[in-house]
Amino acid sequence: MKEKAKSKKNKKRVEVKITRKGKVFFILAFFLMSIACFVFALLCLQTTSSPFLIKHAVLFSLLTTLVICLACILSVWFAHSGKETLTKTFFSGYLLVLFVLVLLFILQKTGFFEVMQSAESLQKYIEEAGAWMPIVFIALQYLQTVILPIPTAVSTVAGVALFGGAKTALYSLIGIIPASITAFFIGRKLGYKAVAWMIGQDTLDKWQKKLKGKDNFILTLMFILPVFPDDVLCFVAGLSSMSTKYFCIMIVISRVLGITSTSFLYEYLPITTWWGILIWALLFIAVIVAFFLVYKNMDKIQAWLSKRFRKQKNKEEK
Repeated sequence: MKEKAKSKKNKKRVEVKITRKGKVFFILAFFLMSIACFVFALLCLQTTSSPFLIKHAVLFSLLTTLVICLACILSVWFAHSGKETLTKTFFSGYLLVLFVLVLLFILQKTGFFEVMQSAESLQKYIEEAGAWMPIVFIALQYLQTVILPIPTAVSTVAGVALFGGAKTALYSLIGIIPASITAFFIGRKLGYKAVAWMIGQDTLDKWQKKLKGKDNFILTLMFILPVFPDDVLCFVAGLSSMSTKYFCIMIVISRVLGITSTSFLYEYLPITTWWGILIWALLFIAVIVAFFLVYKNMDKIQAWLSKRFRKQKNKEEK
């Protein structure tokens, strides 16, 4: 009975309710952010160049209104009920959606989406810089890792057409490695605080301890294999238990291997030929199969590696 009473007391301590001032703040913030999301969503629909979105603009406007109204009702209800974790999760989600909508609107207004739709249009855009082409390309590679939604394939193909495989690899590494480290620190500083704010620091630290070791192995494997979104993984790595030193060494090695091989492959395996597309498809399948096999036997591989390291340490001590 005493143990049950203690557990109930502990549960009461964990369940932290939002104060009255906090409720007022969140409810007001949800209303204002809902209006802002609605306005920018409609502006994005009005400025879009997509024929499909233009044709079904009324339908998408209605769906957008419905989704935002539903999100607003749910978030206000969670805030009014004092459900802290759900309220903070919705608040963070609103901020993220609003940021994406504003960025999307800016990119549409500046015509940048037309530039990055194909490697040819991006190539023309970079060529306009003249002698500053390498600087512009390096800056784009940095920004596409941190903030700009430019597919790596598009920027690499454009780079190979302009500079060749070797220079594209060099310029890409100059831009992407610092950008990867920047993304890691954003994930570590802002991401950790955001998740800790939503679910609690104790809960986050507890899960990080549980995943320690495994997350390093899985993330390293995903960075080395070329089919995973490396840019997103940099932010995710910031949230993991991976040390800064380990990440910097790992990202340099994986980026050098990945970017160099991709640049030269694009140069010698063109995607404009049937045999080039076939080889790329086979490589993609091979990478997915390799990841699946390694992931399935992860515990065995880790046990084997730990045994090998122990043997080496014992030999050195002797």
